[in-house]
Order: sequence, then structure tokens, then C-alpha cells
Amino acid sequence: MDIPKTIIVIGRSGSGKGTQIGLLKEFLQENNESVYHFESGNLFREMIKGDGYTSDQLREILKKGELVPDFFTDWLMVNNLNNNLENNHQFLILDGYPRTITQAQTLHQALSFYGRHEEVVVIHVDVSEDEVRRRMIERGRRDDIDMKAVENRIKFHNEKVLPTLAYLREQGNYSIIDINGEGDIDDIQESIRMALIK
Repeated sequence: MDIPKTIIVIGRSGSGKGTQIGLLKEFLQENNESVYHFESGNLFREMIKGDGYTSDQLREILKKGELVPDFFTDWLMVNNLNNNLENNHQFLILDGYPRTITQAQTLHQALSFYGRHEEVVVIHVDVSEDEVRRRMIERGRRDDIDMKAVENRIKFHNEKVLPTLAYLREQGNYSIIDINGEGDIDDIQESIRMALIK
């Protein structure tokens, strides 16, 4: 099965990218592939459960639906790969990173260091603003209840993430796959698999 070994998944909060990554991981693991999944959102949510100055600062940022500063997100990614990525991981899936051009540049250095930079696929799960508003309200997660926070997340996606996606499109070693994320979950997954498999 010829699938690129480094996969970045980008989408708005509420786009369903976490669900699609879960299904993709199951598919790869069914074929005895080893997968390491870096998921910044879950790591941040775990960190704000703690006590201390850093946790307090993060809690306030996430409560407002604002973007965690690059220096901290970059550190989280680098530290996580340092502690967890092994040579026997055939696949690396990055979820929620990069979200800014600065983060994309840091990621390129990291992928070069680990020898995973030559062929990288970016799956862009494209969902409208209205649809993600509906989904976030429906799922009712604590950080989705405040509509101002929801609107802030939509705003930073438009102002930071979409330009980052455009930047990655310009890089020769990144292939961008645009997926309509508003259909049936299984159909979306099938579209992702068909686009990945060569």
C-alpha cells in the first residue's frame, strides 16, 4: 500500500478532522502499519487540567478561543516528537499543527531532521463557517459553549490557518488534498483513502 508517510490534517474546529483521522488510523493499523498521531488540541486540553501559572495562562487563552502563541505550540510539537516518535513508526499524522506560517517553517525543519520532508501530504477538510458553528454547538464541548470563543476560532482559522494552507501549497514537497467535509462520514473517509493511495 503506497501511501505518503507523513500526513498533515487541517480543518476548522468542528470540521470532523478528528473523526476522519481516527478512521484513517484504524485503516492503517488494520494493515499492520505503525502510526504516531500528534494531536495538539487534546494535549492542550490535558495541560489546562493542571495547576500552575502555565496552565492558568493556557486555560484563559483556550477559554477565549484564541490561538496559543507559536513559541508554545512549537515547543509542544518538538517535545512531543522528541519523546514519542520512533524509527519504526511508518506513519506520522499531525492534527492541529501547523496553524501559522511560522509553525509550518518549524515543522519543515523538524521533518527534515527526521527524514520525513520529501513527500508530505496535507489533507484539508473543508467545511463552511455556518456548518462548523452548528456542529460545535451540537457537540457541546465545554470550549464550544461560548459563542464568542467559537467566533474567535473561526476568525483565527481565516486569518492564520488559511494563509498557512496557501503557503504550504507553494512548497514543492507538500501535496494538498482538498476534501469536502460536509458529507457522510464514511464517504468522506473513502475520499481521503482514495486520494492517498497511489
